[in-house]
Amino acid sequence: MHEKNLILSTVSIYHALTDGSVAVISILFIIFKTRFNLSYTEIGVITGGGLLLTLIAQLLIGKFTDGKNSRNWLSIGVFLTCISMLILTQCNGFLSLVVFIFFLRFSSSFFHPIGVGWISRIFKRNRLDWAMGIQSGAADVGAFIAVSTTLYFTELFSWSFPLYLWSVLSLCGLISGLILTKNICTESSHAPKKQKKLRFTETFHEAIKLIKRIKLLAFAFAISGCAWSVIITFLPLLLQERTTLPIWLIGSIVAVLIGVGSITSLSYGKIASMVKRRNLILFSYLTIGVMGLFFAYFTNVFILIGIAVFLGISVFLTYPALFSSVSEVTHESSEGLTFGITFTLQTGGGTIILFVSGFLSDIFGVWVPFALLGLLSLLLGVMLLFQWKKPMIASE
Repeated sequence: MHEKNLILSTVSIYHALTDGSVAVISILFIIFKTRFNLSYTEIGVITGGGLLLTLIAQLLIGKFTDGKNSRNWLSIGVFLTCISMLILTQCNGFLSLVVFIFFLRFSSSFFHPIGVGWISRIFKRNRLDWAMGIQSGAADVGAFIAVSTTLYFTELFSWSFPLYLWSVLSLCGLISGLILTKNICTESSHAPKKQKKLRFTETFHEAIKLIKRIKLLAFAFAISGCAWSVIITFLPLLLQERTTLPIWLIGSIVAVLIGVGSITSLSYGKIASMVKRRNLILFSYLTIGVMGLFFAYFTNVFILIGIAVFLGISVFLTYPALFSSVSEVTHESSEGLTFGITFTLQTGGGTIILFVSGFLSDIFGVWVPFALLGLLSLLLGVMLLFQWKKPMIASE
């Protein structure tokens, strides 16, 4: 197999395991809420706080690992994820959930700035959209498997069984990735080093500079982060409150959304060859807006499943489209920092909406997160329309 494809295969495996592990915890909140008597506010604190930690860690890890061995640091992240899933089985209340989930969030922070940056660097000049679609789709497949099986295994065995299972899968995936990439050349595993290390203030100015360049795409990253956080955290809770479905079937409905998204991401390269990336981005955010408002209004389970399908297509189209857009204007020596910044924007959006949604859901109902997501996404869609004739990314 070609060296580039070995790297893509490894990164895709790691992405599937990282996002799958996080999805296991997110879908288990439907169990944690009852088992540990959690309020929506406490759920918002755990999930929002975990994302806040991820936000900070991704930026620091991206900066620290620029110019270093991507293979080694990516593998360290997967190993820590394996350990974090193991210790999560010892949760016994709110405080232990906070500590252990925060550790998982730190562990998962290694992937995005390093893994996506690695793919961006390797495929920048050839088949970028295809590679971004594959690695992004692999993450969606991992999340789909996690969501579709976790609650079923929980009913068959116990809530800790999926955690043990994904700890073992992470270890197996780590070994597979190390074997696949054991003979790759140094040039492929190391990013070019910058001539000088950036101080904190310089890093901050670099972040502001990037945000000014990508303009509305910065808001788009935040909305995409909001979308995933709302779906994986509050959709199971919404279905539990509005329907009488068993929890395994609730997990299956959420899995349908992610499964459709997985197929969409894996097909992104072909879709992007037929439809302009700019059109895909606009379509996606307008659709997210409408579907978010529909989720807040409708209660019929069959209508909710249909909404989930359209939401899955639109949300998961945004990830490879945004990654590819930023990759094209990023120098090889800055992949880690750049994608650390973009994922900080994405994670920041999810962090804010989880904190706010948890508090407001206790007051008004669990439909609030979807209404917020719908309004924000429609706002972005309108802003994109007004800026239609202007470039989405400014030149340096």
